[in-house]
Amino acid sequence: MSSEHDLFESRENLPRLWHPRAFPSARSRGRRTPEPDDGIRTCFERDGHRILHAKPFRRLRNKTQVFFSPENDHIATRMDHSLYVATISRTICRGVGLNDDLAYAIALGHDLGHAPFGHSGEKVLDSLLSRDADPQGPPQSFIHEAQSLRVVDLLARAPGHPFVGLNLSYEVRDGIRCHCGESTEPSIGPRDSALDGDPSDFWGRDTLPITMEGCVVRMADRIAYLGRDYEDAQVALGPSLPPMPPGVVATLGSDNRQIIATLVRDVIRQNREEPDRIGFSSARHQASMELMEFNYRHIYGNPALEEYRIKIDAILARIYEVLLEHLRSTPTDEWGRIRQDQPMHLGHLAHFIQGAGYSRMPRPSRVVVDYVSLMTDGFAFKVFESIVLPSPVV
Repeated sequence: MSSEHDLFESRENLPRLWHPRAFPSARSRGRRTPEPDDGIRTCFERDGHRILHAKPFRRLRNKTQVFFSPENDHIATRMDHSLYVATISRTICRGVGLNDDLAYAIALGHDLGHAPFGHSGEKVLDSLLSRDADPQGPPQSFIHEAQSLRVVDLLARAPGHPFVGLNLSYEVRDGIRCHCGESTEPSIGPRDSALDGDPSDFWGRDTLPITMEGCVVRMADRIAYLGRDYEDAQVALGPSLPPMPPGVVATLGSDNRQIIATLVRDVIRQNREEPDRIGFSSARHQASMELMEFNYRHIYGNPALEEYRIKIDAILARIYEVLLEHLRSTPTDEWGRIRQDQPMHLGHLAHFIQGAGYSRMPRPSRVVVDYVSLMTDGFAFKVFESIVLPSPVV
């Protein structure tokens, strides 16, 4: 059995990528539109920088993580969460000798497709998109993993570049599509390379990443929100929140810092013993599942959030219906036309359509969902006001 010193201090004399399944940048399958090498940064470093500077990433600072439109600056937003996942992923990769540039890029981009108002917004858009799917075509759904890939492939722009989207490397796109932080498996390994294909063709949420680094992000996503959500709930819900279960405290720790440290070290230790998998020991996994179940019961399903959730659902549904009706009643070649007499919500929709990387125009419902998914919480409120409030006469 390796000692604590061996596990966490001896790596300083090892090469950077010493894990047998580390994915070197030079082995990347490349980008959909080929580009010359940067000369300074690896392809995965470039991907991380493109995501970091993209507008959809900047919008994450004003998107719900758990608590809707928080006015308290210390409640985590979707950007905070993405940065937590990125740093945890990088720490694990460095601890086991994987490519931390690849994991960092995946983690930065993994939640770009989240709707405003968090998972509540995701459920509303999924319901509406499914309802209005072409009855003769394939089924449609909205899940943020697929939408995050859609953002980097079609909806985000890299100014000054001729390609559509951000033109990321295959491995980063795959990790974004396959991250699924709501999964509950104790450990995972990369999928068989025989289960290949473009990530945009994957369906559902069960496909595992093709790299170990992608598997790290999938686990780091879970590590990042378990304790953080509880600490945010202590602020938002106050004394009504029950204490953390004693078994969780005994096994993982009593606060977010201890929980992250315990689980990160556990993942590193387990991978040293089983290099083909990323995951937790039995005791830590059981405790993390107990904490997840506790959070679902006392935080995500808390009655104090239900009234707000009902109003949010109604707001997003109203925005969707108004924008959908506008597109259905307008010739397709005029969808992107901006006119002086347009109300704010239609002008912004037209501007979005002008910049989206559609090779051919999708169904109206798909366009509206793409547009709404990029909104921040605050901008969604402004669009709703533009729809329901009269414009001033003078």
